[in-house]
Amino acid sequence: MIDALAAAGDAGLNFLPGGKGRLTLGPAQVIEGPGGPKKVQLAFISGILPSPLPVWLDENKRYFADISYISVIPAGYEGALKQLRDVQEKATAEAVAGIARRFLSPAAKAPVLFDNVQLFDADKGAFLPARAVFAQGGKIAAIGAAGSLKVPAGTRVIDGRGKTLVPGIWDSHLHIGDDWDVLSNMANGITSFRSPGTTFDRAVEATKRRADGTLLMGEPFISVIIDKKDPLAAQGAEVVSSAEEAIAAVRRVKAAGLWGIKFYTSMNPAWIAPAAAEAHRLGLHVHGHVPATMKPSEAVAAGYDELTHLNFVVMEAMPREVIDKANTRQRMEGPARYFKDVDLDGPLMSGFVADLARKKTIVDPTIVIFEGMLTQDGGKPQPAYAPYMGIISPVLERSVFTAAGYPLVEGLTRDDYRKSYAKMVELVGRLHKAGVPIVAGTDGWGIELVRELEIYQQAGFSAAEALQSATIIPARIVGADGRTGSIAVGKEADMVLVDGDPSTELGALRRVATVVSDGYVMDAAELRTAAGYSGTPK
Repeated sequence: MIDALAAAGDAGLNFLPGGKGRLTLGPAQVIEGPGGPKKVQLAFISGILPSPLPVWLDENKRYFADISYISVIPAGYEGALKQLRDVQEKATAEAVAGIARRFLSPAAKAPVLFDNVQLFDADKGAFLPARAVFAQGGKIAAIGAAGSLKVPAGTRVIDGRGKTLVPGIWDSHLHIGDDWDVLSNMANGITSFRSPGTTFDRAVEATKRRADGTLLMGEPFISVIIDKKDPLAAQGAEVVSSAEEAIAAVRRVKAAGLWGIKFYTSMNPAWIAPAAAEAHRLGLHVHGHVPATMKPSEAVAAGYDELTHLNFVVMEAMPREVIDKANTRQRMEGPARYFKDVDLDGPLMSGFVADLARKKTIVDPTIVIFEGMLTQDGGKPQPAYAPYMGIISPVLERSVFTAAGYPLVEGLTRDDYRKSYAKMVELVGRLHKAGVPIVAGTDGWGIELVRELEIYQQAGFSAAEALQSATIIPARIVGADGRTGSIAVGKEADMVLVDGDPSTELGALRRVATVVSDGYVMDAAELRTAAGYSGTPK
């Protein structure tokens, strides 16, 4: 397709079932490879995704490489990844900077009154009817009964009848994508997020541009992945070959001003404790996947503050042959195969849950991933994506939104997988009931977050408890709850006005009407248009 688009030039190509694709050329680079210097050129394809899709071409204008969070490049050219990524991100940044300046204008930070709203008090976990909230100078200045607040002349007034004002939404597992991705996140009300695995360069560069107003992005709390040098090491990780190198990597994370470290599945378990101890000495958060051969209880004992992804909590009950290969596809296939038969009331899992609760170990379930992987036959929209059908991209609809789940293996049926998934949902409920802190994250595009909360409600959370997992609880965990995470006088004006009542329908959180981030008031429909959406989620 890319070769055909390059050959078509300005005329572009018609797509099925509709639309037109065009390829626009960008800057060229000379890179080094096995055959010596090679000239390659950045190009952007329009008409496929909501935002331009970057790709690299060779000197004959044919496909050469994809540079993304996971990159594909011809063997021998791996050393050029950073060079190409830097050029690609700069070109994308230039395109998006104008959008940021439009939404982050001084006029957007003028005083605003939301009147006649239902207010979600995240601190108390309560929905309060008929309230008014006044923001000025980037802060919440006053809260009172509807119609009761006296505000300065010229204040913008937004009528909130039939709507709910909630704190800015957090996605606790959202890797920083490109500049278009973070714009889309803002359009969906994500004003803060944790990025558990971002390269140093991207972390520093994106944070700097957010601060200077040229990148429209929620406030990030960033971790860097540390993994052992191994063929299965995570792309983008700081790879280490000893405990001393792991400690040195931790210190680099601290020196960069970042928030945490994330260990990965090929890490040597013996290096976890000394590296985690150094991280804690430096005030860094420690979380991650559980390395192969290590049980999650052992990872917690070695210093994990948080377990990332529910399958690594499930790993406590997996057979040794699964645990020992948790850096392979067994981290998915083991839970899919065996968890349906695990007794959650047995001493192993009940004791583990109690221990997590006692230690206040955080769990970042990303349960929405497993709903897609384990329950879906394909051919109809997955629950997480059904509200977005028809407004983002027909290509995403075919390749992702209606895709089948994880392939069936060795005689297992989809029903077997679904039983294991149902047990995973039950486990989330038990963790919550036991007092284990749960934070809502997606490890996706961010649009899956409301579905994550809906699944929590299926697991036994109240609507308020589910919403707290995406507001005040992550704010507490990152130490920002004194200034954000709830709507309270004196806190930063991070708020989202949604159409409807999340107390009775969490799906109302998808219908974002207004986004307020650091006091900047932005029309969500305009944000969605800028991000490439053609309508409001259903």
